Amino acid sequence: MSLMRVCLAALVALFFSASVSFAAGVCSDGTPYGKCSTVNPGNYCTGALESPSLSMYPRLCRCEAVPGWVQQGEGDTATCIRAKCSDGTAAGECSSTKPKQCVNGALVDNATKCGCPAGRKPSANGITCEYIPCNDSGVSVPEGTCSPKTSGKKCVNGTLVDKASDCKCKSGFQQKAERCVAVCSDGTEAGECSSAKPKECVLSGTGVPVLLDNAAKCGCPAGMRAVGKLCTESSLGGFGSSEIIPVGSPSPSEAGAPGQASGTGLCCCLPTMLIGIAGGFAYWKKPKGYRWI
Repeated sequence: MSLMRVCLAALVALFFSASVSFAAGVCSDGTPYGKCSTVNPGNYCTGALESPSLSMYPRLCRCEAVPGWVQQGEGDTATCIRAKCSDGTAAGECSSTKPKQCVNGALVDNATKCGCPAGRKPSANGITCEYIPCNDSGVSVPEGTCSPKTSGKKCVNGTLVDKASDCKCKSGFQQKAERCVAVCSDGTEAGECSSAKPKECVLSGTGVPVLLDNAAKCGCPAGMRAVGKLCTESSLGGFGSSEIIPVGSPSPSEAGAPGQASGTGLCCCLPTMLIGIAGGFAYWKKPKGYRWI
């Protein structure tokens, strides 16, 4: 009887021990001992029976067995990576968002392989991108700095923009919002006409705004007319512009017009008249006995 009790106790102990071992033969993610994980791609549940662990065995447990994962590399060094990144970029490929590359399911910078957006270039480390300096008419302006050439301009994201709040306006310029506006001594903006006709505010070759005549654009004061860029009186010496006769034109009498000769004709005949008067005076004043030869 006692022998039977001993045997029964031994059977119970063996059963209990087997139950404990069976319960212990499960890995942390629930994978049974000796099976491939369906949660962690490429992993195999192995090791001590009572305390198994997951180990990477991509040759035994295919990465593709877990949806969304693929194998990267070969043999014992192979790993499992996500097939696509969040933006849909395939593993190992460059994203449309430069310089991003899809690596193990994450988008990381790789300027050397994937390039840079417009206006940028790979930085010295070859990983990130940096902005290309702005070009202000041949002058290089580094990113984030003010142009030494154009007043109020700053290089922002590879583009020259008006930023007078950061870049102080030079002499001859006034700040208007974020712009530096060239103004002349009377306050007229460059390219605009002054209230003092026919002056226009223009930038000189040195970039300094000056007032210059431009009657064709800015007009003339009352009583004056434009002659090229200058203004002149509408009438000269009492003679209107319609009364001026060019040199060499026939006199009114020659042209059949009644009346006296106009201003220009008079001016042209004046020397002859003076000679005639002088000659007559000399005739009346000649001494007695004097003979003309």
